[in-house]
Amino acid sequence: MTQPTALVAIYGHPENYPPTLNALTQLAELYERVFVLFRPTNPVEWPYPDNVQLEPSGPALSVLEQEQLPVHRKVQLFARFVRDLRRLARKTRPALVLVYDPMAAMAAYFARDTFRRALLWYHNHDVLEPHMFRRFSLTWWATFFEPRLFPHLDLFTLPAEERKAYFPMEKLKGRYFFLPNLPARSFYQPFYQPHKPTRELRILFQGAIGPGHGIEQLLEMIPFQIQGLRAKLVLKGALRPPFKEWLERTIELRSLEGFVEIHGYTAYQEVPRLAAGCHIGLAIHAKHDIMNKTLGTASNKIYEYAALGLPVLYFDNPHFRKHLGKYPWAIPTTLEPENLREALQFIVQRYEDLSAQAHRDFLQGLHYEGAFEPLKNWLTELRQTSTLPATV
Repeated sequence: MTQPTALVAIYGHPENYPPTLNALTQLAELYERVFVLFRPTNPVEWPYPDNVQLEPSGPALSVLEQEQLPVHRKVQLFARFVRDLRRLARKTRPALVLVYDPMAAMAAYFARDTFRRALLWYHNHDVLEPHMFRRFSLTWWATFFEPRLFPHLDLFTLPAEERKAYFPMEKLKGRYFFLPNLPARSFYQPFYQPHKPTRELRILFQGAIGPGHGIEQLLEMIPFQIQGLRAKLVLKGALRPPFKEWLERTIELRSLEGFVEIHGYTAYQEVPRLAAGCHIGLAIHAKHDIMNKTLGTASNKIYEYAALGLPVLYFDNPHFRKHLGKYPWAIPTTLEPENLREALQFIVQRYEDLSAQAHRDFLQGLHYEGAFEPLKNWLTELRQTSTLPATV
């Protein structure tokens, strides 16, 4: 029997979303072909499975360049994305259409007549709050159309159970699955090497470098030592104004060049290579918007640290305690200087045990393959019991 195809649409680049890369790997095992419609905001560098075919929509522009386009050009880009989605759906006749986040969801709403027989799946990475966007902007319209897609959905997934409260679940006609943002065991395991700090204590933050992650508080404390280990702050990710200027000025004025490393944005496959040479992961999210208040299972960096045996510092609030309090390698901090010192000292004194436990917990369940399995089983069962569109 001919196996069906899947069509994935994301209004961005899949390589900016590690959980999306993990999902594509899983879908490639279920479907003969997986087509991915995306906006080419950065080069293609990930080693996709052979049966995953990328379909760029529109000209290659960086995220910043795309953000700075005039309104009419943004509308043109989105209209082209909708057109490309319709074209691909007609060409591939997919059994599954997976759309990521509100922009792609809005495109699916407009193009839904071209894949009426397909299973329609919506996964939301980040909750958008309408008041955060200019009225009648494209993103504002995306938040308007997002709930209107729910009566048409066969499947809806979220990386945080708490976020269900922000979606019209009563309109959902299909199934809901919880799908946390965990790293792939198949990808991360080869990078793991047991290690412990000797001269330096390398404290890593990876992600979008900015306020609200404990960076400012640690910089205020530097230089300092923990158990004779010189603390070094390692920052990995995109760094944009005005935080970039503040950070560079602070380092220069206080002569902290030897205590802070800044690594820019790189391809995802380079991320664990740097992290494996660090000792503690910063998983601090102190902002108060919906996304930051619900990151206990939605922040993949927390569990990427654990995969490599890095104990984690997290912001001490009820949400994070609920999700991370059960793990001995996850240590809360209030970000007060003395509390930070105590947390770091606690980790260093027990480093080898905490590191080993973090990696064990990753292997025993904190990985994407395990999280995806219930959904994979459901999709497999559905394929076996349903009449699916034939592939071309």
